[in-house]
Amino acid sequence: MDKKVVELLNAQVNKEFFSAYLYLGISKFFTQENLMGFASWYRVQAEEEQEHAMKIYNYLLEQDQDVTLDPINAVDIKLKDALDAAKEADKHERYITDSINKIMDAAVAAKDYRTQLFLNWFISEQEEEENNSKEMIAKIEMVGKDKKSLYLLDKEVGGRQG
Repeated sequence: MDKKVVELLNAQVNKEFFSAYLYLGISKFFTQENLMGFASWYRVQAEEEQEHAMKIYNYLLEQDQDVTLDPINAVDIKLKDALDAAKEADKHERYITDSINKIMDAAVAAKDYRTQLFLNWFISEQEEEENNSKEMIAKIEMVGKDKKSLYLLDKEVGGRQG
């Protein structure tokens, strides 16, 4: 495999594990706000991000490449409300999409067709992730400051299964 592609994939493993940390941080915020449905939704999201990291981890090992397990940065976010949390998640998903696209660019430049095929799943997944975050923002904006509506939305999003 091309050295740059391997390097970028290794960095992505770290980014995906950081994503899990970020979503746990958002889940913690909602737990502290007594919005257990949102807290659950973001815990499920954290688990999904760990699965993404492990997909890349396993792919690298299957390709006889080393996996570099770098330290994961601490989550340092200050959230004011549910909308702020949803916007933070959306911003992060766009960052991850950009990162996946850069790996694809490197794989295309290296004519690494196997990695391109592998990355297609992540590109589709990122489309879903961004749609989910946009939908969450829209729903929270719809309820505005109405606590009763936020309570009902909390119950709705709490039904998400892993």
